[in-house]
Amino acid sequence: MRAYLYPIKIAILVFPFLALVITIPFLVRQYRKYGALTGWQAFVLYTFVFYLLTAYFLVILPLPPRHLVALYTSAHYNLDPFMFVREFVDKTVLQWQVPHTYLPALKQAAFVQPTFNVILTIPFGAYLRYYFGRRFPQVLALSFALTLFFETTQLSGLYGIYPRPYRLFDVDDLMLNTLGGVIGYGLAPFLTQLFPTSRQMMAAAFAKGRRVSFSRRFVAFVVDWLCLALVMAVVSLLSRRLPYDITSTPVVWYSLEMLGYFVLLPVLWHGTTLGKRLVKIKITAALPVPLHWWQLIWRQLLLYGAVVPTFVLPVILLNGLSQAPRAQFDYYLLALLVVGVVLAVFCLHVLLTMLFRRDRLFYERLSHTKEVSTLDRAQ
Repeated sequence: MRAYLYPIKIAILVFPFLALVITIPFLVRQYRKYGALTGWQAFVLYTFVFYLLTAYFLVILPLPPRHLVALYTSAHYNLDPFMFVREFVDKTVLQWQVPHTYLPALKQAAFVQPTFNVILTIPFGAYLRYYFGRRFPQVLALSFALTLFFETTQLSGLYGIYPRPYRLFDVDDLMLNTLGGVIGYGLAPFLTQLFPTSRQMMAAAFAKGRRVSFSRRFVAFVVDWLCLALVMAVVSLLSRRLPYDITSTPVVWYSLEMLGYFVLLPVLWHGTTLGKRLVKIKITAALPVPLHWWQLIWRQLLLYGAVVPTFVLPVILLNGLSQAPRAQFDYYLLALLVVGVVLAVFCLHVLLTMLFRRDRLFYERLSHTKEVSTLDRAQ
C-alpha cells in the first residue's frame, strides 16, 4: 500500500504548481469555446488533470538510483499475454478446494497488481464518456493509447534518463489498463444520475457567458501583457544595436508600449487586442451606436495611462524612499500615502462593481464604452 501512497502524495504536492501553469491556457480555451466557466466544469476538469498526474506518478515512481538501474539484469519486456493469470495460480496460496485460502490469495501481489492496473484507468474511461462525450470506440482507442504511453515510458527508461528500463513493459498491463478504461465507460452513466451532465454544464456556461465577467477580462489582460512582454524582449535585443536604446528610458518605453499595443491596435482591430480576441470579447460603445475612435483612445488612456501605472508607483516610491535623503523623505512618504489611498479606492470600486454585478468600471463610464462577448452561440 505504501508503494501506491507515495506517488499520490507527490501528485498532491505537484498539482498546485501544475494547476497554476495550465490555468491561463485552460481559461482561454474555456472562454473561447463557452464564454464562461462554471464551478462544476472547473471541478471536473481540474480533477481530471489531477487524476492524470497521479496515474503518471503511479507508473514512474518511486525513482530508483540511476547507478543501481544500470546493474539490473531483469527482462525489459513481457510479450506473453495472460501471464498474470498463471502467476495468480502459481504464486498465491490459492487452493480451489480450500475456501479459506481465497481471501489471503486476494491480498497477495499476484492479485493486487493486476487489479490495480484495471482500477488505474477506470476514471479515465469514465471522464471520457461523462464529460468529453466520447463514444465506445474512441474510449477504447484512447485508453489503449494512454496505457501504451505509460508502458513505453517504462520501456524507454523514463525517456532515456535511465540506462535501461527499471520497470517491465508488460502486454498484460496493456490489456488490463485498456479493460479499466472500458469499465469506466460502462460506469459513466451512473455519474449522470448523480451530477450535471456535460450538456447541462455547457448550457450553463453559455448562459453565463452572455455577460463578460471580470475574470474573462482579466485573462485577456494577462494574455495581452504576456504578448507584450515577448515583443518587449525582441525589441530590447534589437534596440541594443541602435544609437539610442529606447528601453533604457522606462517612461518612454512604457508610453510607446501603451500607445502602440493598447491604443493603436484596438483602434485598428475594432476594439480588440490579441488577448480579447482569444477570449472573444471586444470594446463597444455603451449605447447602441457605433464606437468612435476617440472613445476607444480615451478609455485606453484612462486604463493604461492612469490605472495601471498606479499599481507600479508603490514599488518605485518604496525604492526611492529607501534611498531618499532626509529632506525628501517626507515627500516620498506623502506620495506613497496618496498612491495607497488611490489604490484602495480603486480596489474598493472594483469590488463593489463585482458585488453589485455591474459591468462597467469608472474608465468605461467616462468613455461611454463597455465590453461585450463576440462568441457565436451557434458554435
